[in-house]
Amino acid sequence: MSDEYIPYGEPYPDCNPDRLTRTVARKTLLACLTLNDFEVVEIRQLDLATKKIADIIVVECVNDQVPSRNPFGINIRERLALVFAPDKVPEVRALRKDFPLVPHLNHVPMGDPASLCLYFEPWSSIERTWTPQNFLQRILWWLEKTAKGMLHRKDQPVEQIYFNSPYELVLPPNFDESMRDRTSVLTVECVEQSDRVFKVIRGSFIPIASTLTQTKKQIVPIVIPLLQVVHGGVEHHPETLGELHDQLEARGAPFFDDLKERIRYVAGGGLLGSLHRSCILILHIPICRNIGADPERHETRAFYIDCDVTEIGIKIGSLFKSNVDPKFYATLPFGNASQPEANKWRNLKVIPIDVRYSNTKEYARKASGIVETTADFKGVIAGVGALGSALAELWAKEAWGIWTFIDNDIIEAHNIVRHAAKDLHIGWFKVDAVRAIVEANYHSKYFSAMGIAENVTNLSNPSVKNAITTADIIVDATTTLEVPRELSQREDCPRSVSVFLTPSGNSSVILFESANRSERLDSLEAQYYRAIINADWGVNHLLGHNGALWIGAGCRDVSAVISNESIQVHAATLARQIRLLRDKPEPQIRVWTTDVETGSLIIEEVPIAVKVGTTSGEWRVIWDTEIQKKLSSIRHKHLPKETGGVILGYIDQKLKAIYIVDILTAPADSESDLTGFVRGVAGLEATSNEVSRRTANIVGYIGEWHSHPAFTSAYPSSLDRTLIEKLSNTLALDGQPALMIIVGSAGDISVTVKGG
Repeated sequence: MSDEYIPYGEPYPDCNPDRLTRTVARKTLLACLTLNDFEVVEIRQLDLATKKIADIIVVECVNDQVPSRNPFGINIRERLALVFAPDKVPEVRALRKDFPLVPHLNHVPMGDPASLCLYFEPWSSIERTWTPQNFLQRILWWLEKTAKGMLHRKDQPVEQIYFNSPYELVLPPNFDESMRDRTSVLTVECVEQSDRVFKVIRGSFIPIASTLTQTKKQIVPIVIPLLQVVHGGVEHHPETLGELHDQLEARGAPFFDDLKERIRYVAGGGLLGSLHRSCILILHIPICRNIGADPERHETRAFYIDCDVTEIGIKIGSLFKSNVDPKFYATLPFGNASQPEANKWRNLKVIPIDVRYSNTKEYARKASGIVETTADFKGVIAGVGALGSALAELWAKEAWGIWTFIDNDIIEAHNIVRHAAKDLHIGWFKVDAVRAIVEANYHSKYFSAMGIAENVTNLSNPSVKNAITTADIIVDATTTLEVPRELSQREDCPRSVSVFLTPSGNSSVILFESANRSERLDSLEAQYYRAIINADWGVNHLLGHNGALWIGAGCRDVSAVISNESIQVHAATLARQIRLLRDKPEPQIRVWTTDVETGSLIIEEVPIAVKVGTTSGEWRVIWDTEIQKKLSSIRHKHLPKETGGVILGYIDQKLKAIYIVDILTAPADSESDLTGFVRGVAGLEATSNEVSRRTANIVGYIGEWHSHPAFTSAYPSSLDRTLIEKLSNTLALDGQPALMIIVGSAGDISVTVKGG
């Protein structure tokens, strides 16, 4: 080979294909011999650091599609090395020593031949469609498009300045803003891995008074904003500070004077030298597509210098050593160090480091498919147990919402099985543990939540009241009955949603109020029970509840045998559904049940009727239009005779509220005629027991209903008043009020409550 080419590998004495160890190399050699565009020069081998051998085919590529004297420096005839290493994408090296630095080159060690960037995917993907013929055509395409300036499309982002580095500097997400804060200063430190070496450096801002006082190894950051540069070829990593400066100066962005000034600033009123300090140079580089155009990207690059800032300052001429004390001081800006001393800075070794930013809310939302314009709302999660903490963590990672957690419970040892908290959180308030967990998803103080260790229904607490009344949504994950019912009574509460898992962990439920709160959680709860009573999926929906031991608390009691897997599966489903349903104004009742065989979730969507409410004495009676339709339909079916049956529901003594869930038709042994109705009992006990079982003993008998004849109002007759009096005396033994509903002509319905 002539001296104008870079020697690469050791040559074989001939071009015998059998000398090649790789099948793809042998096939490519044969393809080259059949194409006029490629002249085989020789074959070589390259000893790899992995102690394996790569095959090399050296060719003269003659491409008549390359314009002569093109401004990019691509020749019509280029000598190339086609390199085939084990388990790697076939590579193309340009052996010409003065091969131009153009876009779309791969990073190679200094002195190695330039590597054409032909592929982005790994060999494991490419090899399924790769052929020698396509490979050679791709080489011709790359050379032609590069020579014509068409390889980097106008709609493609501008090229970065440098190739990627194996080292990484992670800066805070609010880096630019924090740099303008004169009360704090950027500090960086290495993240040591298990092998005691570092590949990642973390940056953070600390109060300025606490800097440069530590005794452990410190890295002093020096941040310099540069003038904008025009994008072009990707630069090789420089090995020295002088080489770095020359590369950027060639692009119109020298930094020597700025570096001197920054080191003067760091020295302040004098700086002691330290063997425990090194430096990292952080360059902020605006990149534009053409001269005079606005920057299309801002690239931040860093370079590690393994010596003290005072040593750099001396060599660059911005510091001098005092003769009266051990400190180093800044030189005057118009002073110059001696030329031999000032040039020493050029030989300082630099290690290139890629710069990344800690996770931002904008990136989290973009990566999660979150709509940015609706993500910054205030929300409250009431109850941050197993389910609530999982919801909080999911939404925090998506940066969806600004959350306040309200729960007066603490983390106990047994909670760790299903809770997001860890062993170190035992004894903490749950709100404090969850707050720490979600904030840890982001850089310190970048993402915040609030925790209030209190019962969410205690609105006498100013913090609770403020959180509730200023929120845009409340997510009730308390797994209690009282919280959603209490929230439903308040006019100063925002739209609310209640979520819980059934005792078996096999199903999850969402009750979502309408946006205008015309349908609230308490009414939706009653309609949810009606669906359980009447639907096939309700037979074993609440299986495993403890309602027989603790009436009214069994359907949402999750202190049972439930795997964390079930919590996470249902939490993810509920989190996504809440996020999507929040943008819809309609109320929702949905139930998800895990299919035991396949593990898939089966959804049941419960139709929602319009709430109807009335008052009788001190009692409020809550029901809905579906009950009204059912009563009128049964009456009409039995005309001209009267009919009737049992009312199913539950009573909340604290709220003085009676919730009608469903009504039963007349038992088979009932007696009815044109002027009267006597309800029978056949099958009623079995039906009542099944209703009770399905609803965790929450829904049961609460009263009677009957119809009046045609052309008769629903106003109670004297016989009706006697009956309600008698019913009231009977139910008074249990401290319960008596409820009677009468259905008359034209949809006329009367509701009477007595006693209690």
